[in-house]
Amino acid sequence: MRLDETLWVVGGGLGAQWRWVQRRREDEVRAGLRAALMGLRKSGPRSARKARYAAATNFLIRAKGAAAQRLLAHPALDYWLSLWRSHFARPAPEEDWHLQFGLLGHFAAALALANGSKLSCDAVLDPDGGFSLYDLGWAVEMPDASNKPVAVMVDHGVLRLKGAGLAVAFSLKDGRGGKYARRLVEVVRGVVVDDRGWLQMHGVTMHGLARLGEEERTAFAAPIRRAILDMRERDPFLYAELTDLLHVLVPLANPQNYSSVSSSYAHLRGLIGLSASDDVLLQAETIIHEFCHMKLNQLLTADPILLPGQSGQVFYSPWRPDARRLRGLMIGAHAFLNVGKYLARSLQREVYDAVVRVEVMSNVAKRLFQVDIAMKAVTEHGAFTPFGREFVFGMWREIGLLRHAMQWFPPALVAEQRAECDKHCAQWSVPGTFLHAAAGKLIDRVPRARFSSAGEPITSPEAA
Repeated sequence: MRLDETLWVVGGGLGAQWRWVQRRREDEVRAGLRAALMGLRKSGPRSARKARYAAATNFLIRAKGAAAQRLLAHPALDYWLSLWRSHFARPAPEEDWHLQFGLLGHFAAALALANGSKLSCDAVLDPDGGFSLYDLGWAVEMPDASNKPVAVMVDHGVLRLKGAGLAVAFSLKDGRGGKYARRLVEVVRGVVVDDRGWLQMHGVTMHGLARLGEEERTAFAAPIRRAILDMRERDPFLYAELTDLLHVLVPLANPQNYSSVSSSYAHLRGLIGLSASDDVLLQAETIIHEFCHMKLNQLLTADPILLPGQSGQVFYSPWRPDARRLRGLMIGAHAFLNVGKYLARSLQREVYDAVVRVEVMSNVAKRLFQVDIAMKAVTEHGAFTPFGREFVFGMWREIGLLRHAMQWFPPALVAEQRAECDKHCAQWSVPGTFLHAAAGKLIDRVPRARFSSAGEPITSPEAA
């Protein structure tokens, strides 16, 4: 399929291209599960081969329908596959094989409950004693039985777990599961707040996790729910994409009391970590930013945009004092462009008091100048796929539209943000280039002639 950049630079909705890229990811997941099952049969310890892990794996590989498609795109399964590719590329302890393949039973059981199917397999409780029912909004938790093997049976809408001295029955219909069942807080349909599920939490490493009580989870979800529902009115295409791709919101700690901390990961597509805030517009900005990272990471499975072999250099980042690679600049520019456009649209639709209005306009102007610099670096230094060239052109077109949307902003406000951006650039880039500078020295890995002052001869790296 020939991709249309206009649907990927900004929100394009759930059209044929969105579904095609999703199917590419689904095919990738099924292929990964087949490879993992083959690896278990070929290299796994005898005890893991004897367990009924293959039943859960095959159930997921063969599953069809909307529930299967969504579950196969779950961030926890994304992370499971990344663990398989990295950890089991080398010899691993026997207990790691049991944990890795035992956790697949969680996905299979959840899908069997959702589809009304029958399932019988073996599984392992995660290291926190949890059995996660992904995409169902429930978890079964037995903290005293962590890492224990259990027999799994699903029949007539009831999940039964037996083993480690435990016998638990859970009914999806009415949520019966006794003291072990925990219902997750749902933000909007299909998107939950979760601060437990081991396969999710284990991959969240950029910031500290926040463990919340039930009331705290509800309070955490409220402004996010409002932000996402506001998005449905302001940008319905973006809203449709976000609620289709996003599964889990993870509360993050914010010990330094920043305005917000957040993270997303290429191996946890569908999960966003963010700190609590009552500021609805701030939460919208944060979610859009991280969602755009997920969207682009999903797109890159279909087309890399940048041709391979361009990871040797580092470039100035308009957002931070540390350097970025071209891919990082492009992903950052895409996210902040969408944030800027959303905030500009909110100014056109909503009535804010004077202080908030100035803050939002300043934010839009700052994002425009930062994205402009990042895309200049990407455009000047990047080598692109055919679609990548059209994507970059589409980015510039949207940058121009955002610049036009700022024409009514107070000139002094715009000039102030431009000056701040220029100041940051002067401090952290080599003058006249988009290369990163640290203490006046280049820090990329590619040898190049040193920069000289006026009248001083330029020598080659070898001569220097």
